[in-house]
Amino acid sequence: MTEPQFDIDEMLEQFHTWLEAQSKESLADYAERLTDQVPESTPLGMVLCLANNQDSLLAQTMAALTAGNGVLWPRAQPDDPVQTQALRVGLPLSIKSQITLTDWNPSTDAAPDPLPQIVLYTGDADALVHLQQQASHWPNHPVMIISCPEDIEDDFDIPLAQLQR
Repeated sequence: MTEPQFDIDEMLEQFHTWLEAQSKESLADYAERLTDQVPESTPLGMVLCLANNQDSLLAQTMAALTAGNGVLWPRAQPDDPVQTQALRVGLPLSIKSQITLTDWNPSTDAAPDPLPQIVLYTGDADALVHLQQQASHWPNHPVMIISCPEDIEDDFDIPLAQLQR
């Protein structure tokens, strides 16, 4: 993937509008902040977004898309607190079309399909260690894993430069 398959500014505007309609003001503010940070480097490809809550998953998705990447979400996880499929269904079509669902989940030792170039992760430390061990066996190792803060209120920020070449 050399350049995004979508208009980043338009995607951020649609995300912003949708988030405001969902009463997710902190995330809408994050979408607005990202508008001024759109990088001009080459995207990495697929970014696997793993989060233990919807707000973190949406913030990870916005960051990955703002950097021009495709997004990979697990279809569902055990006890799926994020309700990934239902969340994806409600997204605007232009955003939803950039998200690929995979049947992979972190509780298995198999590699995700398709393989991500990078992973954004929000969750507990033990699960992060397990994920790092799993990723070390994936065919395109090494895969960088970026651990993201859980609280969107505390200046949630993902370094967009790390999501590009």
